[in-house]
Amino acid sequence: MSIVESTIDTIALLKRTYKIKMPKSMYMLLLLGIFYSTTYSQVLSGVIRSSNGEPIPFASIYIRELTTGTTSNLDGEYSIELAPGISHVSFQALSFTKVQREVNMLGEDMVMDIELRPQNYEIKEVRVFSGDEDPAYGIIRNSISLAPYFLRQIKHYKANVYLKGGFDMNKVPRLFRKQLKEEGIEEGNSYVAESVNEITFNSPNRYIHKQISKRSTIPNDGDDEVLGFLNYSFYDSESELAISPISRKALSFYKYRYEGFFQQGEHYVNKIKVTPKRKNQKLFEGYIYVVDKLWNLHSVDLVNEQFFGKVRIKQVQEQVKGKAWLPVSHHFDVDLKMMGFKVVANYGGSVKYEKVELNTDLPVPSSLKKAYAEVEAEQEFLKEKEKTIPPLTKNQEKVEALLKKDDLSNREMMKLSRLMEKENRGMEQVGKGLRLESRDSLYRIVKDTVSVDSIDWNKIRPIPLSKKEIESFGIKDSLTLALAGLEVDTTLQEKKKRSKLAKTLGNILYGVNSMICDSTVEFGYNGLIGLGSFGFNSVDGVSYAQQFDFRRKFADDRRRIDIIPTLKYAFGRQKLMWNLETKLHYDHIKRIMFTLNAGQISKDFNEETGIAPFVNMASSLLLKDNYMKLYQDNYIYVRSRTELFNGLDLSVKVKYQNIDRLENNTDYSFAYNNKDYRENNRVLNHEDVNVFRGRKSFFVEGKLTYTPKYFYKIEGGKKTMLHSDYPTFNLLYRSGLSGVLNATARYDLLELSVDQELQWSLMYHLNYDISAGYFLNNSAMHFSHFKHFNTSEVPISFKDWKRNFNLLNDYEYSTNKWYVEAHLSYSTPYLLIKNIPFLQDKLWNENIYFSHLTQSGFKNYNEVGYGISQIYLVANVGVFAGFNEMEFERWGVRLSINLGQ
Repeated sequence: MSIVESTIDTIALLKRTYKIKMPKSMYMLLLLGIFYSTTYSQVLSGVIRSSNGEPIPFASIYIRELTTGTTSNLDGEYSIELAPGISHVSFQALSFTKVQREVNMLGEDMVMDIELRPQNYEIKEVRVFSGDEDPAYGIIRNSISLAPYFLRQIKHYKANVYLKGGFDMNKVPRLFRKQLKEEGIEEGNSYVAESVNEITFNSPNRYIHKQISKRSTIPNDGDDEVLGFLNYSFYDSESELAISPISRKALSFYKYRYEGFFQQGEHYVNKIKVTPKRKNQKLFEGYIYVVDKLWNLHSVDLVNEQFFGKVRIKQVQEQVKGKAWLPVSHHFDVDLKMMGFKVVANYGGSVKYEKVELNTDLPVPSSLKKAYAEVEAEQEFLKEKEKTIPPLTKNQEKVEALLKKDDLSNREMMKLSRLMEKENRGMEQVGKGLRLESRDSLYRIVKDTVSVDSIDWNKIRPIPLSKKEIESFGIKDSLTLALAGLEVDTTLQEKKKRSKLAKTLGNILYGVNSMICDSTVEFGYNGLIGLGSFGFNSVDGVSYAQQFDFRRKFADDRRRIDIIPTLKYAFGRQKLMWNLETKLHYDHIKRIMFTLNAGQISKDFNEETGIAPFVNMASSLLLKDNYMKLYQDNYIYVRSRTELFNGLDLSVKVKYQNIDRLENNTDYSFAYNNKDYRENNRVLNHEDVNVFRGRKSFFVEGKLTYTPKYFYKIEGGKKTMLHSDYPTFNLLYRSGLSGVLNATARYDLLELSVDQELQWSLMYHLNYDISAGYFLNNSAMHFSHFKHFNTSEVPISFKDWKRNFNLLNDYEYSTNKWYVEAHLSYSTPYLLIKNIPFLQDKLWNENIYFSHLTQSGFKNYNEVGYGISQIYLVANVGVFAGFNEMEFERWGVRLSINLGQ
């Protein structure tokens, strides 16, 4: 029994016997002190250098007796606490030969500098390849086929984890300097955060993360993403974060080259260079190291290129428990260069495994049994295993037959990987229902159980702080600063006060999206002079708006109310407008929501998919083109939505309107003074003036939405729909009833639609959307009640082109009779211009679009397009052509900015 475990039992006995009531924070503090000081009172420290004397940053250090891994800091310095007596410590860095030392601690601190020499790689005959292909492919096929086993090899572990991360803000563009300074971030400064954590893992994927303590100099530092950082597995073929070089899909995306091997103890380790066949943000480039004959990962040194820069990942694994290899040190480097910013960030982790339990119910593949026996010369191992092996299932017989082959083809490798995945998942009893594990059920997080000021960070920190990091902690670490011979910044607190005042003033002037008042209340505000405060169109003229956003969660976490009031004044027609939106999320599990909205405000005839107000304002002021057409909506409506059963939603809406006709009220523009704005109530193909007249309306709408076999998760008391292999079906019926509250509008609309998004390998997407509608009655309608299509007459928009007609004029093709529309889009990283050599490294996607529209007065219109998306992550550019009755009619170039709205 460990000292920590015996101490826990002793404390529990004292509490039961003497009725001692101990605060939780004191309990954790006592454990922390015992863990880091009772046993390990002597420090082994030094500097790790290369043979030419250069310090090696982030080298990996592993203490065998403690099953603890850590790293050196940016300056190559390391510091570890060891128990009295002999410990076996290994030092290694990628591309350097591993050094092992037997250290005898005699009661005093010890300084031991380490020199690592360059790793010499040998080339040997490898039997796992066929034909003339590179030997790396045989090694990779074996690793891929066994990855499902390695992913589930551990049943339980408990680990103490120290995490340290931060960034150097080397350059800030002048445009952002003031704003970031108000947030507490300045050019030339370094920022750092460190935390002590306890991670408990239970197979297949449940974690308890206990954050014992954390301190940080990073402004507005949020939650530690420690679990995502530590628990991403390169063996996981289903991860959405990236495509691993040993994923089941890897051979379609990577090229491999064998670069030799080196011996480390009783194992040989193969070095393999990994190169993406095409550039993509979900792929890696660099090196992986695979243990020969066992085919598990030894370490990785990979780079992932994102739009903002490069992310380098280093991970070293050790044989922690029996035959199980686990990561003992992690390191991330980020080199960000974007829009004038230059930031260098790093994130390191030290792991000490207290308890590791293997999954003994998991069948060990025969090839691994043989390899274990060969490596360790344990022939009895096989004999004992054979005595206890139960009869094989049919699936296991297929697995064993493939494992006996020395040379696996790509097809056999894929089959073996799928069979092992099926075998291992069957043991976990996963996939019997549509509910997937949520973060709530997989992760339980307990934060800051010990005060940041209650522990001596200098004693428990396994990765020493660099000088920059010490300076970053400033006055909080004044003693450490003094010992390091650095000046103490006594003005730090004053700077923070000024920064807080400036931030408050900025929120008042420019607005704030979300300001958390407490755990149940959030507040938002658009600002006195924020971008959303001012507007302009030819009807309202200049307008000024003030909007507030109040969100309140109830104690049971299943209910929430949102209240969003808006006041807006139109100077052009001297009219005060208002809008009040309230939403009650009554039950997050059954997805029940009630909405009550009321207001007197100007609205676009095409309220759902019309032109963005900002784009219309820019085109009006700069070009005197007023694309948006408006009416005055004096309304109140109620709406409810509920889930009848999983995948089937019902929404009902009742709305009363008193509609007023609006005219242009200003001729103002920055240019083109001799040009007139287009009339507000005149649209080509819609000459009936009655549809633009004011009237009262009362309508009822019902909509059913059904997605078969819809997977979901419940997280934070909220049900979130995830994905389905089936399309979504929608049935809508809307009826305008005359005579109710003096309403004069009379119409009935029936619409049926189906849509789906298909995805392959995280890179290839196919979307389709087909809908058809028929107005059963259209005897008395306002133009806002027509079916309006998602058109883009203006060349620049904020729209998603997946369901869009990019060449049709706004409002011109709206109908109140019948219609059929269809949209199809396909997205891929490489199609046409990305095959040009100097464009292959761009992280863009190429897209093909097809849209069709047929309605009573405009039949068989087809539109095709080609576009480039994800330019700087937000911009899309495309060229489109339109065909009427299969004859070419129009073309155009479009630009879209996707702001995620």
